[in-house]
Amino acid sequence: MIAIGALLSICAASILGQSTFENNTNIDKQVNLSTIVNANRTLDVSIPALNKTVSLGDELLAKLENTVKNAEIGVKNDKNLQKSDPNSGYNTYEEDLAKLDPAKLNPVDESPDYASSVVLASDLLSLTSAIANVKEKTCREHGYKFLDGLLLNKRWALKMFDASAKSPQGLLFGSSYHLGNFDECVGIGEPGEGVTVEGRYCLATIKWSQSKESKKVRTGRGETLRWAVCVPSACDASAVAGFVGDVLAHTVGNTTAVEVTDRDCYTRRPITVTNLDIGYLAFLLFIVAIMLLTTFYEIYSMKWGNNKNTLTHDLIVSFSMINNVKKIISTKQNNGLGLECVTGIKALAMIFIIAGHACLFIGSGPVMDAEAWDRLIRQPANAFMLNNTLLVDTFLFLSAFLFCRLLLIELDKRRGKLNVIPILVFRYIRVTPAYAVVILFYMTWLPKIGEGPLWENKIMMEQERCTATWWANILYVNNYLKTDQLCMFQSWYLAVDTQMFFIAPIFIYSLWHWRRLGLIFAGIGTFVSLAIPAFITYKDRLDPTLLFYAKEFTDFVTNTYFREAYIKTHMKMTPYFMGLLTGYILHRIQTENYQFSNLLKTFGWITSVILGVVTTFSVSLFYQDWYQYSVIEAAAYISLHKFAWSIANGWLIIACATGNGGVLGKLLTWKFLVPLSRLTFCAYLVNGIVELYYVGQLRHPLHITFFTVMANAIAHISLTFFLAFILCILFESPLHGIEKLLLRMVARPVLSDNARKEESCQTSRSTSQSKLET
Repeated sequence: MIAIGALLSICAASILGQSTFENNTNIDKQVNLSTIVNANRTLDVSIPALNKTVSLGDELLAKLENTVKNAEIGVKNDKNLQKSDPNSGYNTYEEDLAKLDPAKLNPVDESPDYASSVVLASDLLSLTSAIANVKEKTCREHGYKFLDGLLLNKRWALKMFDASAKSPQGLLFGSSYHLGNFDECVGIGEPGEGVTVEGRYCLATIKWSQSKESKKVRTGRGETLRWAVCVPSACDASAVAGFVGDVLAHTVGNTTAVEVTDRDCYTRRPITVTNLDIGYLAFLLFIVAIMLLTTFYEIYSMKWGNNKNTLTHDLIVSFSMINNVKKIISTKQNNGLGLECVTGIKALAMIFIIAGHACLFIGSGPVMDAEAWDRLIRQPANAFMLNNTLLVDTFLFLSAFLFCRLLLIELDKRRGKLNVIPILVFRYIRVTPAYAVVILFYMTWLPKIGEGPLWENKIMMEQERCTATWWANILYVNNYLKTDQLCMFQSWYLAVDTQMFFIAPIFIYSLWHWRRLGLIFAGIGTFVSLAIPAFITYKDRLDPTLLFYAKEFTDFVTNTYFREAYIKTHMKMTPYFMGLLTGYILHRIQTENYQFSNLLKTFGWITSVILGVVTTFSVSLFYQDWYQYSVIEAAAYISLHKFAWSIANGWLIIACATGNGGVLGKLLTWKFLVPLSRLTFCAYLVNGIVELYYVGQLRHPLHITFFTVMANAIAHISLTFFLAFILCILFESPLHGIEKLLLRMVARPVLSDNARKEESCQTSRSTSQSKLET
């Protein structure tokens, strides 16, 4: 338990001396046991047990015995003081210690050798004094019972001590997470007469004073230490914080601060189920039942049914598992616009986004070497993993591009007479149900599927946030309202995409109806989208982009840049406007059957490759130790790198769509990527569950290398797409099928990702595309 207090003093002393050690390459001062004895410190009351574990000389052993005798004399004097002065504060529990039969201290059935190897030289008298200062009566009584268990070598008490973190290892190496043994602690249960002691795992945060200069340093893990303490379940967070703080105050002074919240402590309890939990589970079972029934119906209809072309049949089959699995794993693309490459871009972008999320959660979680992450992010070769921001911008670009390209076709067919309202409504209906299902999972069963040292701190916090602000997510305004309680760290993207989706028809219609005026209008919008981020970055002296320093991302919501700038729509408009312009340009090219000259194709590819490489790897510049912040550079970079990346993406899509994609075109039309592209939306929704679960259940710090990070990232990618497959079968794919059926009735012809062009439009596709397909 908190017997670890004596060892905390070693830890804190090492921490406070960290800056001194960093400035001295040779550490020639060593602390030995004789120094402790000469300082007249009280050691274990059982000198023979100590001698079993540590080989002591006769002279040093005599000093230890004299020290213990002096401590006993002090205890007797204190007891006499207690008799003469009842208000002296000495607890009568020390008298009970003196009455214990020495023969009972090491009973044979509890393995005294094991006990001595666990407890070592713990100072039981100091521990007794510390427990006596605990204010809560029940916690104090359980603490005394724990002491009795230690003295009698009871296995449950030894486990409680053993589960706590011991003397720090690798502190100067940057190890700031000392997690003890979580499962050993929470598995403790000792029934007794009137008092039942259960293990409660608490992860205290120890902070120490730091200079103004050290506060400005963004690398490392900050001046904090996470320390595991196993205590009786009767002790609440404040009692644990008070005890650890009291121990540190008596050893290293009042220069440290200890924080322990209710979310930092965990006790194993039976699962409690609310009405919302039951309702959510019943809803899932209902959906599963429908899926099974419709699957059996489809099997029947395939063998004996004759009504396969009716609307009712199509509606029922849209929920069938067979039908939806076929749609997901199919490599066919019913697309006559030459946009097959978009599926490849979506799939690859999502793979790297998930890998980036995994790297960030791994790097900001418990690690053995805090500087390892800083070394990785400084290497330019790893810049592609740090550019998640550009990959998310790619999805905004693709969303705008597809919407513009398909809506322009519909406007051509209907001669400008198109009711956009059904399109917006059906888009909301298509996206929201699967999104709402995941949010409800956060609010109900997510905290109940696991446990771990950081489980309460990570998962319970997400549940509280989603319970408080789910309505902002459903209304797609969570990137502006209640951002300090953002539910699902990745959900801001859906808010930005939806807000721009509702604005986009104005620009698309102007491009179709008034070509020159529409281009001017879209150009002004693009210029404004470039100017706003640059102005805000210059005014507030913000970072040039989102920089992934580990200590700033232990919680996304606490990162000021992420909350106040990164997730805002007005900071993300550039790729969306560039997507609209790219969709319009491709529409004109394919409609007029424009052929690229060799010079133009060469210039386009050279420009695209240069811009893509520069924007991808230039971010590593801002992680270097020698880089000096410049507000002008930051303001220019925040806008221009998005603009350059959008140009690179625009040319890539146009080249592939017109049959000039070359090797990249073949890669992006690889059939293996087609099923993955259909799962990208669901993968984006469920990825947060995978990342939070990983950090919450982690028992031991991870040694960070490029290999370990990539191995974990691949595992996260696989798990994410597996969960996305399940979510897609149950919700997204059936709703997509229903949406198609309704759009056929309401807004014929269908406006979707798989829209076909009429025969008159087929000839507009460049003939070089057929060569590529051949």
